[in-house]
This record gives sequence, C-alpha cells and structure tokens, in this order.
Amino acid sequence: MFEPEVLQDQRQWVPPEQRTGRFGPMPPRKPETRTPVFWLVRQGRGLYLVNASGERLDAVHASSIGFASFDEETATWQGGGISYRDVPSGAAVKVDEYDDFYDLDYVLGMHLRIRSRRYPTLRVACVGEKGGIDEQVLLWNNGDAGKGVQIDGQQAEPDGQ
Repeated sequence: MFEPEVLQDQRQWVPPEQRTGRFGPMPPRKPETRTPVFWLVRQGRGLYLVNASGERLDAVHASSIGFASFDEETATWQGGGISYRDVPSGAAVKVDEYDDFYDLDYVLGMHLRIRSRRYPTLRVACVGEKGGIDEQVLLWNNGDAGKGVQIDGQQAEPDGQ
C-alpha cells in the first residue's frame, strides 16, 4: 500500500498536437479542441487523478483493478482502494502506485467514484495497458468519456450548454 499524496498545481494537460517526443515534435495531427475535466497521469511510480473541473471535489475513492493471463488461466483482482476528501481544483491525488518490474505483465486499470456539487454520483472505470496507465483522459469538458473509459452516474451538463 502507498501513502496518500496530494500535489497542488503540478501538471497541466498539453494537447497531443503540441507535445514533443524523445526525437522532437510529434507528427502533425488534428488539433484537440476539448480539454479534460478529470484525467489520470503517471509521475514516477505513482498514478495521479488530476482534478481540472474548476471546483473542489467532496470525495474521491479510487481502487485498482487488473488481470493477468498465464497460459490458459486468467486471474483478476480489485484492490481495496484509497479515499480523499476536499480535493481542490487543480490538485492531483495519488490513486495507485506501480512497480516498474513486477507490474509489467499485468493489465492494470482503475475504478473511481467522484462526488462534488456538479458530479453528485460519478463512477468511472478504465482499463489500462500492460504495466499500467501512463495517461488517460477520463472525462472531457463537453461531457464525452475518454477513449476506453466507462462513466456511470449523474454528471454535469457539458460546458456552454
């Protein structure tokens, strides 16, 4: 288990077309006009939920999920989780921690429950890749779920509607 951690104003989301890779600028692509409300980002061994909603979150509960296959056998699990209260806008909270050696063979994901004034009963599920999630937009400002993300529960109206 890991210690709870809250980072203030640590990470700003950069649209994919503005990023640079190890070998310079990324290839041209269609500009991303949406911005994330909630997203996951890996920093070192930690996985953080970034609150870019513009409001304080009353509660966040996160639990890891995953599976691995060994020959014809498959093992699944769900972790106990961690909870936070009063998460400020712009803050990132640590929701999981990966081992850079032992976790490489496991497909790791996340279940989240988020509660706030605009999002009274938001439940989010996403499955990452082998070794865990590097970056994953969970909810866009227009109300769309991120790619490979399932959202249930009550959520706010998209911006501008």
